[in-house]
Amino acid sequence: MNTEQLAHRIERELIERSDHALSLITHDLKSPLVAIMGFTGLLRRGIEKQPHNPEWLTMLRRMESAGESMMRLIEDLMFMARAEAGHEPLEPVWVESLDAELADIVSTFQLEASARRIALSLDARGPLPPARWDMRRLRYHAINNVISNALKFTPEEGMVTVQAKAEGETIALRVIDNGPGIPLSERGRIFQRFERATSSSARVAKGSGLGLYNASLVVTRHGGEIFIEDTPDGGGACVCLRLPRDPGLITEGCVRA
Repeated sequence: MNTEQLAHRIERELIERSDHALSLITHDLKSPLVAIMGFTGLLRRGIEKQPHNPEWLTMLRRMESAGESMMRLIEDLMFMARAEAGHEPLEPVWVESLDAELADIVSTFQLEASARRIALSLDARGPLPPARWDMRRLRYHAINNVISNALKFTPEEGMVTVQAKAEGETIALRVIDNGPGIPLSERGRIFQRFERATSSSARVAKGSGLGLYNASLVVTRHGGEIFIEDTPDGGGACVCLRLPRDPGLITEGCVRA
């Protein structure tokens, strides 16, 4: 293969990857938008005929949920674009009550977990020491994404556990579920941009493939690492976020050498 052929092949592969990513995003935005528009039409016509039908409240809740899904995807796209361009500086501060921060994060998912009869719990093996992190970005673009992903794949009446443990000068956050496991061949790829588990895996993703990628962006910029571990009983999945307690970050969000 000569240089011109190689360049053409690379260009074709880049175009195919771009088209695939655009297709995923378009589909993930279109699905909730169709629901919003459909329920809006039903509500309008229904209210004209029967203003006090209790079913309208159910429709409004579904519209709200669909709107939230669209907003999460848009926020993921905006964060990814800013972070890759270097326009998303980290703002690390000392978090003194890490146990309380994690308890608050887990509590925001309790309603979703309860609706699907999933037992969601926090196992903070501590007390946890303080950590110098950008907690806002870690929460919304890393920890939340990993917990949300675990809930997606956990069957009804299943379990999701968020573990936190100090390990030397690092703190390990593990999100463990008893849904389908993640094959060894998929474990590195699912943290890449727009990548998801393949259809050959029992854990086929239901999103754009941005959540875990954004989580890896935030974690690595803190000087940490995110990876898949084997679960104690060999079933389900365990996503581990291992972060240094004080990564020595400067305001621009870079790790000191």
